[in-house]
Amino acid sequence: MDAGQISRRLAERAEEVVAYLLPGGRRQGREFCAGSVGGEQGQSLKVCLEGGKVGVWSDFATGEVGDLLDLWCAVRRISLP
Repeated sequence: MDAGQISRRLAERAEEVVAYLLPGGRRQGREFCAGSVGGEQGQSLKVCLEGGKVGVWSDFATGEVGDLLDLWCAVRRISLP
């Protein structure tokens, strides 16, 4: 399985994935909001949960963006080879 396939599978379960990765965040409409990749409460980091951009996230304080695989790596502070 390649990174694209993993990303698509994570997107299929986007809300479950982000709730696990960002325990202090919460759903607000079509987005899941948290303070940062640290998982605290806040509004800086937003993940799209519905529509064509499901799984796409952005931290508006740091400029970090990506898909759910990128978010997983950012939260866990790991990089993919």
